[in-house]
Amino acid sequence: MRLLPKLLLWGMLMIACLGTVSSLVRPQTDSAPALTRGSLEQQMAIHTALGFAREWMDWNGEELLEARLKRLKPYVNPDVLALFTPLQAEQKTKRQEVIASEMVSFSSSGGSRYTVHVRVFVKNPDRATWEVDVPVWVQADKGAAVTAPPLFRPLRKPPAVPEQGNGEKATSAEVKQRMRPAIESFLKAICEGRDAESLFNYVTTGSHLIPLAGRLRFVSLDQLDATGVGPYAVTVTFSAKDEATGFRFTQVWKLTVTEENQKFFVGAIK
Repeated sequence: MRLLPKLLLWGMLMIACLGTVSSLVRPQTDSAPALTRGSLEQQMAIHTALGFAREWMDWNGEELLEARLKRLKPYVNPDVLALFTPLQAEQKTKRQEVIASEMVSFSSSGGSRYTVHVRVFVKNPDRATWEVDVPVWVQADKGAAVTAPPLFRPLRKPPAVPEQGNGEKATSAEVKQRMRPAIESFLKAICEGRDAESLFNYVTTGSHLIPLAGRLRFVSLDQLDATGVGPYAVTVTFSAKDEATGFRFTQVWKLTVTEENQKFFVGAIK
């Protein structure tokens, strides 16, 4: 009989502890669906804004009002659709063709309302770039809708990307000079070679590099930078030509290079 009060007391303490732990854990568990829903709404807003911007900025003087309405209808709030549809051209032959659209930035004003800053590339007939803010309302289980005509914005300059060093000291000029002929031969082999055997004399044992089967022609090695004392982190800037079209362009590759018996071999392209 004396143990009964103690057992009851311990039982009450256990229940109180379980309740406290439950209250601490529950908010973390309950927040997971909210985070998932928020992420889903953001993705829906972005995809809707990008798709809408492409359709809205595709302007054709010969297009009928009904055809333009049909293109825009899947993206726009039905109550304001009339604001988006009208399109007047000075000449019927005038046209603007959308080449691509991309998201620049994204913001939320709460209540499932978002603003997506979109960059649109067009041809009219010259190539041009526009940036617009697209307001979007989202309901995860129903869809997304653009709520007002886009707001044109001035073009933003791309951010300057800082150089990313690996902390290694620059390789000596003497090593880079000895390395250069081997790298030139490797670049020519990987651009113009037809099979893996074409690289046999230029890559490390076990390398999985495969040549481009002659689709490119190596033209010249324009710059070679290297850091480390072996293996070396090598950045090469070289000119190549597309064999099918004859166009020349620049490539920048990052290579892992090792030296064995005073010969240089490429282990990987990063």
